[in-house]
Amino acid sequence: MSHVEKLSIPCDAEERLQYIKRQFPAAIGPDLQHKWAGGRVNGLKKLNDIDAVAYNSNRNFINGAVTHLSPYLRHGCITLNESFTTIKTRFGRSAEKLLFEFAWRDYWRQVWFAEGNAIYSEMEPSKVDIGYAPLNDFVTKGNTGLPCMDGFVHELLDTGYMHNHARMWFASYVVHHLKIDWRAAADWFEAHLLDGDSASNHLSWQWVASTFSAKPYFFNKENLARFTGDKYCAGCTAACPFDASYEVLNERLFKAALLPTAKQYTLTPPAKHAISGVSGLAVFIHDEMLSAAHVLLMRQLPKIFVFDPQIHGEWSLNRLQFVADCLSEMEDVEVWLGDTYEVLTARGVGQVITQDTPNTKIKQRLMPFSPEWQPATKFAEVEISRQHLKRFSKYWEKVGPLMLGDGDFRKP
Repeated sequence: MSHVEKLSIPCDAEERLQYIKRQFPAAIGPDLQHKWAGGRVNGLKKLNDIDAVAYNSNRNFINGAVTHLSPYLRHGCITLNESFTTIKTRFGRSAEKLLFEFAWRDYWRQVWFAEGNAIYSEMEPSKVDIGYAPLNDFVTKGNTGLPCMDGFVHELLDTGYMHNHARMWFASYVVHHLKIDWRAAADWFEAHLLDGDSASNHLSWQWVASTFSAKPYFFNKENLARFTGDKYCAGCTAACPFDASYEVLNERLFKAALLPTAKQYTLTPPAKHAISGVSGLAVFIHDEMLSAAHVLLMRQLPKIFVFDPQIHGEWSLNRLQFVADCLSEMEDVEVWLGDTYEVLTARGVGQVITQDTPNTKIKQRLMPFSPEWQPATKFAEVEISRQHLKRFSKYWEKVGPLMLGDGDFRKP
C-alpha cells in the first residue's frame, strides 16, 4: 500500500501556499500569483468585473479586455451556465462574441464526452503535412531565440496563463514551423496551465494542426505585430520565420505528401482494482466541481477530495495551490493525498456519488466504487448527435437558436 495522508488546508492564503509547496515538493514552477487565487468567491468577482463590450472590440489583442474566467470554469468554481446567463442578462447583444466563446467551451466538452480518449489521438487525417519531431527543451524553456514565442512560454511558466491568441500563435509555430508532434506539445502545455482542460487544450491543438479542422491555422508577422502592439517585433533582431505573406508561408510550410490516415497514440492503461467490499456511501469531489455552492455538498454524507498522483502528479505547483484555494472554501470536505482507491477503501467507502465527467482517468479510478454519476446542468437542453459535433458550425446550428433566443445575433 502506498502512503495516504489526510491534509489540513490552512485558512490563511499565504500559509496555504507554503503548505501546498511542502506537501508537493516535486511540483514544478513558481507559487500561485495573488491575482489568480482560486475559489468561487474570486471566480464570481472576475465574472462580475467583465466588460463584455470591451471584450467584443479588443479580445484578440494581447492587452485586450479578456475575462480570465477559464481556470474558474475549468474547475467548476463557477458554471458555464451561470456565466452565460449573467453576461447575456447584463449585456445582451453587446456580448455576442463572449457568448460564442462560452459555446466553444461547451462544444469541446461535448466532443470529449462523445469521443472519450479518442481526443488524445488524431481525430481526422491532417489536411497538410505535419511532423512528429520530439518536443525540445529549447521550446519548453523558452529559448527559441524568438522574443514573441519565448515571451509566451515564460508567461505560461510564471503564471499558468497564456492569452488565447498567443496560444494559437505558439501552437502554430510548434506544429507547423518546427514540425513537432502536436500531442507531445499539447501534453506539456496542459500540465502548466491553470485552466488545463483536455478537451479545450488537445482539441485546440488539433484544430491548429488540421487533424480536427478543415485547414491548418498559421499566421504571419503582420498579424502578430498588430495584435501585440509590436511588443515583440519592435527591436527584434531574430530571423523572423513569420515575415512573409500567407501565400509564401503556405508554400514554405506545407510541401510533403500527406499521410492517408490519422495517427493513433497509445495510452497507458490504469491499474485495475477489485470492487470495494464495504458499504459506506460518500460524495466524491473531483477537480471539475470545486465550488462551495455545488449541490452535492448539501448531501448529509462524507465528502472526499483526493490529490491523486495518477491524476494530478504532473500538475504545476501553482495549479495545485489554485485547487487548494478552492477547497479552503468548501466546508466539511475531507482532503487527502494518495491513491484514490486506497483512500476510499481506508475510509470504508463502498459507493460514491459524484458529478459526471468525460475524464476517463477519474472514471477509471472510481469504477470499483459503483459510482452514481450526477449529470451537470446542460448548457443547452437539446440532444446533439456525434455528426453535429464534427464541427462547431454544426453544433451551433442546434445550440445557437436555443441559447440566444431573440434571433438578432449573427451566426458564427
